[in-house]
Amino acid sequence: MSKKILAIGFATVILTPPLLVEAQQQKVYRAGVLMIGSSDIPVMKGLRDGLKEAGYVEGKNLILDVPVKETIDELRPIAKAYIEKKFDVIVAMGATAPLIARELTQEIPIVFLGASDPIGSGLVKSVARPEANVTGVARATDVEMQGKRLEVFKEAVPTLRRVAVLYNARGENPGHAKSLALVQKVAPALGLKLIEKPIKSTADIERALASVSKDSTDGLFVICSSLFREPIKKIAAVAMQKRLALTGCGVSDVTEQGILLSYGANTYRIGHRGAWYVDRILKGTKPQDLPVEAPTYFELVINLKTAKQIGLTIPPNVLARADKVIR
Repeated sequence: MSKKILAIGFATVILTPPLLVEAQQQKVYRAGVLMIGSSDIPVMKGLRDGLKEAGYVEGKNLILDVPVKETIDELRPIAKAYIEKKFDVIVAMGATAPLIARELTQEIPIVFLGASDPIGSGLVKSVARPEANVTGVARATDVEMQGKRLEVFKEAVPTLRRVAVLYNARGENPGHAKSLALVQKVAPALGLKLIEKPIKSTADIERALASVSKDSTDGLFVICSSLFREPIKKIAAVAMQKRLALTGCGVSDVTEQGILLSYGANTYRIGHRGAWYVDRILKGTKPQDLPVEAPTYFELVINLKTAKQIGLTIPPNVLARADKVIR
């Protein structure tokens, strides 16, 4: 009996070191994030939660690099650094960031989160078969959502006639021009006159906000872009000060910034689903074999506190359709 125990103990001594070595050599994946503004936003929370549920622990088997940048121009050197360091995957928010990454690499997989019209913007050739090294979860698969947003804005603000439209005019993403064209097409049918405000920089935003007033404008409509992710706080403050209706691009714009309303895809869910893409790619699946997904959950959020402060009454039928109402 003692010989058997000795043999088992000896075998354990022999087998234990390789097991320990294997544990110590567990692969650590590296994922780089390209985004503008704070990382404490719903899409990033969704991404982190999804990765955690998939078994990734930051600092243990996953390095998730999330640099905080304020302008689009700052993203290019970050993307270059990810490529030089041979990161396993690049996660890019919106459409402009993944376009920058795709321009620099055809080798490292790129997962976009929240791009509108990924085909029109040039990110992918097909939703079903993305080809190349790019795939992800779209905010919308075409620009039609911008028309729907404007329609909901008009329904919530029946007195809306003159709308100042802030849009990204930098030109990196052709999808922004397509979105503007659609809004221009939809506006007359809604009885709206557009006052276009092309934005390329923070200075442009300051000038645009200085030029609007209750005398010349009934509301502000932002064509969603990462360019406005940080400035939206300033835009919201000015809209409140000048008692102008403002529609935002996400739930947090309404709940945290006091914007009147937002209608669109749930960005937390986009981030959470994006984690599945990252996981599949890290496990060996090629981006071109992962079809682009469209969002399946849209929500209308209305801030009644803001409506009261700017002297607006939201029609009961619109309130009844809201998924969330801030009172």
